Amino acid sequence: MLFGCVPAAAAALLCRGATPRMVAPAIDPPAAAAPHERPSVALVALGCPKNTVDAEVMLGDLQRRGLRIVNEPREADIVIVNTCAFVEDAKRESIAAVVDAAQLKESRDVPARGLFVTGCLAQRYAEELAAELPEVDAVVGFESYSDIPDKVLTLLADGNTGSTDVDVGLASVPFRAEDDRWLLTPAHSAYIRVAEGCDHACTFCAIPGFRGSFRSKPFDTLLAEAERLVSRGVRELNLIAEDTNQATPHTQAASPAHPSNATPTHPAHPIPPIQPRDPHDPTPKHRPLRPRIP
Repeated sequence: MLFGCVPAAAAALLCRGATPRMVAPAIDPPAAAAPHERPSVALVALGCPKNTVDAEVMLGDLQRRGLRIVNEPREADIVIVNTCAFVEDAKRESIAAVVDAAQLKESRDVPARGLFVTGCLAQRYAEELAAELPEVDAVVGFESYSDIPDKVLTLLADGNTGSTDVDVGLASVPFRAEDDRWLLTPAHSAYIRVAEGCDHACTFCAIPGFRGSFRSKPFDTLLAEAERLVSRGVRELNLIAEDTNQATPHTQAASPAHPSNATPTHPAHPIPPIQPRDPHDPTPKHRPLRPRIP
């Protein structure tokens, strides 16, 4: 059961009316020949800022592999629902979003060919999701996020296999570079994940069970990520973690066993100072957020 007292399938049907939020990307994809001929991906973003960073990295990976990022799930060949599982309301909203996306696959009026479920609900309830929502093509956990582009391209090439691909893995995964991503925040602002996981054993919180043990991101990696974001026009960096007070960033060399720990290579240069905004400048401070899906 995904809920304390309601079977997941019934809860999903009851929650069809929920309205998960979608946020428009803050950058435009690079120009390419015949862009509309490329397969497209839309992502429904749910949950906390850490989930937002995960989604941004996913979209960056997909875009670099030649997929076109679109805002509307109805316009996408592949729909990814990045879920939250922190509280019961978040679970219900996530299940409702997955059910709504599954209905797109059944419609001949839209191009949807694949449905992927990621995020904390996938990490925590992978087998239940696969069993109760067979329309889902893949349930992918944190450790396998970097494999999503391959999974998407395989599904587009070979079609649905008739079964759900469950690929979750460990909760305590090594950090990977998060500086080259498709921003979902307003253009002037971005999140930087300084740590992940939690070692506290609070009885009211299940986060350690699906986000893993506490670990701080290496300082050199944080600095390179901040420099890269600032070079793209970001002027507001928001530090996030389950427990930012516990974060102790430190210099750490890449581990041969975990190349995802590698520090991105960037030329050393000072971070440019933030310039005060000219009150007479007509340029908007940030791009507007996209309204909720109707």
